This record gives sequence, structure tokens and C-alpha cells, in this order.
Amino acid sequence: MLTNFYEKPFHPEIGSGIRDMLFENMTPITAVVLARKVEDVIENFEPRARLISVRSLPNVDRNEYEVTIEFFVVNTPTELVDMTVFLEVLR
Repeated sequence: MLTNFYEKPFHPEIGSGIRDMLFENMTPITAVVLARKVEDVIENFEPRARLISVRSLPNVDRNEYEVTIEFFVVNTPTELVDMTVFLEVLR
């Protein structure tokens, strides 16, 4: 999810551009675009996950996004995995 394009050897098409979005102004539209990029990279390059939803909530005070991803692992379709990741710019 956090890989950039051309970062993975021999697979330049794998990437998300999420790190670039962290330097944009923090608006609700940016949060929607960030969630859509997460959805795209998981749907296109992670065949082991069946994606249910991705939510991105901006936290302006801490300059971070709280990204919640819900998915099923293909081999265990009865167990819903709920994963929360905090994305922030590190200097």
C-alpha cells in the first residue's frame, strides 16, 4: 500500500502514490482521493484480499489521516479483518 511507482524491481506498475497525497492540503476531497488510491492498489495488486470498505478520516490537529480498511482474507471468508493505519508525514 505504501510503495511508490518504480520502487518494486521489475514491476514499475505496482504503486499507489499515497505518500504524494500526504503533502497535499488536508481537505475532505483529499481524504476521498486517498481512500480511493488505497482501494485501487488493494483491488489491483492484492489477490488474497476481498475488499469491503476503505475509510479515510483527516485529523488536522495532528496532520495525519486515519485510514480504516475492512476486508476478508480469501482463504478464510468468514472472518472480517478490520485494520486501522495512521498515515502522516515524517521528516
